[in-house]
Amino acid sequence: MEERYPVGATASCAVHVLRHDDGGDGYGSWSATIGLRSGEATIRVPGHYAGVLAERLGAVRERFQAGRRLARDEYLDITALLTDDVETIGLSSTARSPVRVTVEVPLEEADGLTSLLADAQRLIDTLRQGLGLVPDSLPEAL
Repeated sequence: MEERYPVGATASCAVHVLRHDDGGDGYGSWSATIGLRSGEATIRVPGHYAGVLAERLGAVRERFQAGRRLARDEYLDITALLTDDVETIGLSSTARSPVRVTVEVPLEEADGLTSLLADAQRLIDTLRQGLGLVPDSLPEAL
């Protein structure tokens, strides 16, 4: 990781955008993280995926039923959980990940997390396009 851009935080988690030097062109140079503010767990997803996850989380409130899998793909399992009468959304890495990690976000923070992930996607898209437009040095005349 070469650069880290904080996007924002809810009461329990924070979202960052990361730029990597070794990722090649396009989205491979970028990723987004969702980390618990307690430091217990962090999930990193590819740069193109923050917006996809935002869309999926946008509908979790109306589909929430404890124990129900809300979405699954190659990057994350999204599950509705109920622990000690607290409704949470579990974001779990899949078997594709070398380490299985779950970040549990209270259901009441789902809208905030959705907004942060959408902001992260916009930031990635803006920085991806803008990096090639910034010159490394100013012309001699200036």
